This record gives sequence, structure tokens and C-alpha cells, in this order.
Amino acid sequence: MDQIARLMTVATFVTLSVGMSVASAQDRAQVVPDMQILLENACVRVQYHDVAVGETTPMHSHPNYIVYRFKPTKARITLADGSQRTGERKAGEVTWEKATTHSVENLGDTDIHNLIVELKPEASCD
Repeated sequence: MDQIARLMTVATFVTLSVGMSVASAQDRAQVVPDMQILLENACVRVQYHDVAVGETTPMHSHPNYIVYRFKPTKARITLADGSQRTGERKAGEVTWEKATTHSVENLGDTDIHNLIVELKPEASCD
């Protein structure tokens, strides 16, 4: 019985921790008030993502999304769990990104200018 009780305690802790980290991450539009939303409806939100050289965005969340890069970028991505990765992308590159919570630090020598198309989860798009 002790083993089952410990397993239930760990499962409860993990569930609460995941729920709290998701709840504490905010929508980018809430933490970056001057973010430009170009289109929003029941299915998608299209936004212009601008990060100045040396700037770091606050921690925020995205549902699944597509990114189009207007300029080459070099950035450090910090995930909600504290892990980091650094990456470079070319101008004109398009990527599919899974839902995430992160902050973005611009390590390049030009501003980041991206177009982001977020797919709203559970949207009914007929």
C-alpha cells in the first residue's frame, strides 16, 4: 500500500506542477501589449513578432503555430522548464512549431521580424 500511496502522491504532484506551469504562462498578446495582431478569428491568430537586438520577450505561450521569417535570425529560446537552445534561421524560412511556452532572446545583429500564424486549439473552422 505504501508504494501505491507514494505513486499517487508523485502523480498528483506532477499533474499540479504541469497545470501550474501552463497556467502561469501567458498569451503573448497579454505580456507584449504592443504586439501587432493582423487577423484574429475562431480558427487562427496572425501576428507580427518583433524583437529588438538584445531584447528578451517575457515568458509566453503559443498553441501550434507557423513562423515566417522576414530577416535572418539568431536567438536563444528558453523553455518553461529552464532549458535553453540557440538557433539561427534564414530570411524566408518557414517552420512548423508545436505548442510551447518560451521566451525569446535576440542574439543577432538585426531585429527579429517574424510573421506568426497560431492555430487555435479545438477551433471549428468550416
